[in-house]
Amino acid sequence: MTHDQSFNEDNRFGSAGWADDYDLRGAGLFDGKGLPLGYFNRKPIHLDGDAPLLTVGGAGSGKLRDLLGHVAINAKGQPTLWLDPRGEIFSICQHTFAPANEYAYGWNPMGIADLPSHSCNPLDILSLNSPRLHADSKFICEGIIPLSGSSNGQYFELRSREWLDALLKAIVEWRGAVSYAALWRVVNTIEGDPPAWADMLERMLSSRFDDVRRVGAEMLTKQQESPKEFGSILGEIYAHLNFLSDPALLAALEGDDFSLSALCDPSRTSSVFLNIPAEYLKLWSPLIRTFVTVTMLYKSRAPQAPRITMVVDEAGQLGRFEALLSAFSYGRGFGVRTWALFQDIGQIARNFDRSAVQSFMGSAQVRQFFGVRDYETAKLVSDMLGSETLSYDGFEYQQAAKREKWQAAKQALFGDDPLAQGYDLGHYAKNAEHQTKQARQLQMPDEILRLPEDQQILFISGLNLNPILGNKFPYYSRRENAGRYLPNPYHPPRDRMQVVTRFGRKWAAVLDQPVPAKWRAFPQYQSGRALSVEGYPL
Repeated sequence: MTHDQSFNEDNRFGSAGWADDYDLRGAGLFDGKGLPLGYFNRKPIHLDGDAPLLTVGGAGSGKLRDLLGHVAINAKGQPTLWLDPRGEIFSICQHTFAPANEYAYGWNPMGIADLPSHSCNPLDILSLNSPRLHADSKFICEGIIPLSGSSNGQYFELRSREWLDALLKAIVEWRGAVSYAALWRVVNTIEGDPPAWADMLERMLSSRFDDVRRVGAEMLTKQQESPKEFGSILGEIYAHLNFLSDPALLAALEGDDFSLSALCDPSRTSSVFLNIPAEYLKLWSPLIRTFVTVTMLYKSRAPQAPRITMVVDEAGQLGRFEALLSAFSYGRGFGVRTWALFQDIGQIARNFDRSAVQSFMGSAQVRQFFGVRDYETAKLVSDMLGSETLSYDGFEYQQAAKREKWQAAKQALFGDDPLAQGYDLGHYAKNAEHQTKQARQLQMPDEILRLPEDQQILFISGLNLNPILGNKFPYYSRRENAGRYLPNPYHPPRDRMQVVTRFGRKWAAVLDQPVPAKWRAFPQYQSGRALSVEGYPL
């Protein structure tokens, strides 16, 4: 019997198992390089790679506390775009960037958590002189108006995309640039200011671009001859841009405190935080998709720039997001590492379709699960872990073999054929020690649903590793993080905090001081004030 045959015989129902300390050390996960993913036997796990990551953690499972908090305060030296609902991540790590000589921008239209508020025009990538104007505009419009999957609505969704694309390019021709504010003003003229809309149609009909002229003619014809169809197509545009009716939001989208191109600046590492009230995530989802899409577009034309990490928390709130799936599929090729966090697998299936679950899972190097709350996700994880082969003593079978063994010995002593009885004796002796094998899932779905809150399951591809049953701990419970984090604004007090020292926990004051002169030009200190932790100077 060959080695493979012997292995298969011993593990006839499966060979699933957990990675151990030796495996993780051999894979370089204890080297301290790359993004922190958790702990194993209280040793931190880091992964240095460029492939996507997928995290699935139920509501209240500690995605910020046990995972993203560690990343935010420790992972410097890499440009990062953060979707940071409620501003919690930027709040705890804002003081860590300047000592690393890095800029941090906060796009914060609602002024949440007293964080910096910088304006940004995510449509500044659309330039009349760019050879990619047409492709970039179409890509952006796909993010603004996603396809619903409804056969009845597909025609109107596709037509509204093309109309929106033509309007964007017409504004670029007219003004040399475009912003969401400029787009919203033009859209409002269509039915609200007929003379201004007539002027815009004239510009479209005389455009240098064939498709803009054609769409301009189509809009004019349908408005006059097919008002119902015109209204249905225009209704799609209204539905996906109605969030722009907020003046505070428009102001944050029209200024130029920073450009997303800063993420591709090789001379200065920058991070961008999209600080959006959690209750606005769905309402503003077209805009969030634009930020992510434009970040990818800028990086695709700057392959020499450092790799960008995009952390998309609450990805399930963004609806159908083709650019996110594209980032998982081929973003790695042009230097974008995407990390998407969902609450359950069903969010992916609902936003895209059932096949998209496999697309996300198959493209991600890391699949991370903790705090699983639903059976569908638990069943998926259980199936991914696979089956192990268990051996046990079958009492009734072994006892029957022992009786047959005794009978064979007795018959050999009292005149039966000794050779035949000797053979039977050996056969039954072996059966008396035979162990029965059976299959068992490495973890059953109900066990995954009951996984302790400080445990997680990690699948990491490309390192020849079995699944990892690891741990996760709050960032503020680790002594090595003392002084690296500030209070979470949603968990008072804000003027003092606990840190872990060699001798246990202690209270430390949060100091609010003038910004040191060497950092006054850093955008994160636009207020002129800097926070730090007592005993841990900047």
